[in-house]
Amino acid sequence: MILSRVLAFAQRRLLGLMLGCYALAAVLPGPGEALRGLGAPLPGGSLRITLPTVLLALMVFNAGLGVRVADLRAVARRPLRSVLGVAANALLPLAVLPLAALVVSLWPDAAEAEGLVVGLMLVLAMPIAGGAASWAQIAGGNMPLVVSTVIGSTLLSPLTVPATLYVAGRVVGPAGIGALDDTATIDGIARTGAGTFAIVAVVLPCLAGMGARAALGEPAVRRALPTVKAVNLLNTLLLCYVNATGALGRALAHPDPDLLVMAPCAAAVVCFLGFRCGRWASGRTRCDLPDSISLTLATGMNNSSAAAALAATWFAQRPQVLLPILAYSLFQKVAAQTAARPRGRR
Repeated sequence: MILSRVLAFAQRRLLGLMLGCYALAAVLPGPGEALRGLGAPLPGGSLRITLPTVLLALMVFNAGLGVRVADLRAVARRPLRSVLGVAANALLPLAVLPLAALVVSLWPDAAEAEGLVVGLMLVLAMPIAGGAASWAQIAGGNMPLVVSTVIGSTLLSPLTVPATLYVAGRVVGPAGIGALDDTATIDGIARTGAGTFAIVAVVLPCLAGMGARAALGEPAVRRALPTVKAVNLLNTLLLCYVNATGALGRALAHPDPDLLVMAPCAAAVVCFLGFRCGRWASGRTRCDLPDSISLTLATGMNNSSAAAALAATWFAQRPQVLLPILAYSLFQKVAAQTAARPRGRR
């Protein structure tokens, strides 16, 4: 009972706790930098398994543990809106990123502008965040629908993430808008890193969590859920701190006020457009209120922790890539909180 109350209190103040982790990363980055450096390469591959990757896998495992197969069976009978949610989230970067890249490319510092575009590209390419289910439950959304979109997006991520990065690179690269002078690194991630990363850090942990629930049985899982939620909360905050040290520690060591303002502004605009696209899609398909809430959250929420872990692997020395990802993580929770608020209180 006490643990449940503590968890409820912490979840209500999750944004404040995340800001606290960011502040700690800014003033005490040393331990986080040391933790980020822990890791080992996968045998025969280009991916390095780091502590952020392990923490991300644990988070996804816990999300899989919370999935009931009965919910997925209910949606399988009427899969159209679930497919719509997965497709909307996957296609969102191609709708939002060109506009964001066009605006950011006007920034006078080309290196900073390129870093911001890459960070936004990484976070938009990620699958639907598992937190969408939690916000949908608070708002009275269609839970089977949002759970199925999260699982579908997760299982397809080894295909969708590399494809999105490759296509988005063409759109904003030299042959497109021109926000990126060179897409070689993005192409390298799409060819060799993103698919493997999605399998190791996202798909396999999710399937393992779902398998563990089936093996343990519903009564045992219900008894363990408070402990699982407590572990997941601590894991989330530790991951938040470790990822933030890679961006805030370096950014504040050599402060650039313009960049510290531009990164949150760009992330806020992209996040807002994502949620508006979800609201528009649910309105065009004449969804009822529960379905509309679920589709809006599924379209607008991306796994920012996965984006930060991938960025830490490939762009460890470029804080301008991580800054918009960290800002997006905060803004999407604010947007989800607004979307999840009952209509009469908006």
